[in-house]
Amino acid sequence: MATLNSFVSEKQLTTIEAPMLSANSTEKKFIGAATVTNTYTSEVEVTFWRMLTATTGTTGSGGNWAIQKTIPAKATVRLDKLLGQVLGFSMKISALASVTGVVNVDMSGTTETT
Repeated sequence: MATLNSFVSEKQLTTIEAPMLSANSTEKKFIGAATVTNTYTSEVEVTFWRMLTATTGTTGSGGNWAIQKTIPAKATVRLDKLLGQVLGFSMKISALASVTGVVNVDMSGTTETT
């Protein structure tokens, strides 16, 4: 069965990697929309990972991140590289920002259960 879901709504990023979305053993999640809104007066860098739930995200040269993007002040940006991605068993999307409490994440899509 497939269900449309609002996975994450206005969840604020911190400077510590935190899970945004995960899939359990009986579901797959398809990401149809993903945006970040920077409410701060300066640009903020965000980092997103798509990986196994037991994996820790790393940044820098050789890092396992999927997206690193600078978000302009007072702007909403679509995260095109997450659109169409699928989370299977024991996978997650996690994220952090260079400034705590100023970037909101919204993600939605479809959950397929077995």
